[in-house]
Amino acid sequence: MAYYITGDCHANFDKLIYFSRFNRKLTENDVIILLGDVGLNYFGKEKDNVNKQILADFPNYFLCIHGNHEERPFNIPSYRMKKWHGGSVYYETEFPNLLFAKDGEVYDFDGKKAIVIGGAYSRDKEYRILSGLPWFPDEQPDEVIKKQVKSKLAEMRWRVDYVFSHTCPLLYRPRQTHLRGIDQSTEEWMDEIAKKLSYSKWYFGHYHDNIQYIDAELLYEEIKELGAADYLQKLGRPKYRVGEEVYFTYGKENQQEGYGTISFIDSYGTFGQEREVSYDIMGINSISPDVRTLFKHIKESEIQSIEEMETSERL
Repeated sequence: MAYYITGDCHANFDKLIYFSRFNRKLTENDVIILLGDVGLNYFGKEKDNVNKQILADFPNYFLCIHGNHEERPFNIPSYRMKKWHGGSVYYETEFPNLLFAKDGEVYDFDGKKAIVIGGAYSRDKEYRILSGLPWFPDEQPDEVIKKQVKSKLAEMRWRVDYVFSHTCPLLYRPRQTHLRGIDQSTEEWMDEIAKKLSYSKWYFGHYHDNIQYIDAELLYEEIKELGAADYLQKLGRPKYRVGEEVYFTYGKENQQEGYGTISFIDSYGTFGQEREVSYDIMGINSISPDVRTLFKHIKESEIQSIEEMETSERL
């Protein structure tokens, strides 16, 4: 039994498909936690069911946190409730492995306790309304949900191992997302909780990035094992661009160094290396600086841009 966790999907399940094909052999005992905006209760029954069938074909369970681009399950007649890992979840009999967490519930993962706090404000709210796209008035936790969350935390004596949420306390909110006119009431409320709560890791999505804090994780492409520091897979969104000058390491145990220019990008890795983005780099190595060589399939984790290095030195 293993527990994995990742960020928003928005009905694009490529990272999950690659993960199951190349990086982990999933079983019916495994669980993948999706931190909101999954894309299963957004478009309407017919299109949603097509997306649900994609995930229903996986052998494992999915525990979906409520985001701000999806209807709450209790507003959909086909959902039922049951107990699962110590907490209540919503499910449909047609798709029994697709579970939706109830806000304020605590789930047990082999002795590790996790509380769920879903929802967020949609900064694309007006656009969706004007365009005729779905927008859900109860996207953020209301006073009833907030009371349930605080009541459960009091029951837990304000101590859990993990928090699973869609948005996050202001404490962790990425700087580039600080926009005027955005409703931050949910984040402000979470800030109050974070100051009082004892936890090991606060996992969240929503901001479409991957950032590791001391006691929190913003996840998007990255897929991690619950509680682990390093990622198991990070594909689909290259950090570097064609033409960018980079420093890299390669060879046995990455003992050799090189400098060059990125000539090609494999966004989903290469055969035999489907864990992260890889790059082809035209450049030189430190041993034979007079010879230009095409270095193929250099992993993203082994690369640093020259611009990044110069900026770091100035700081």
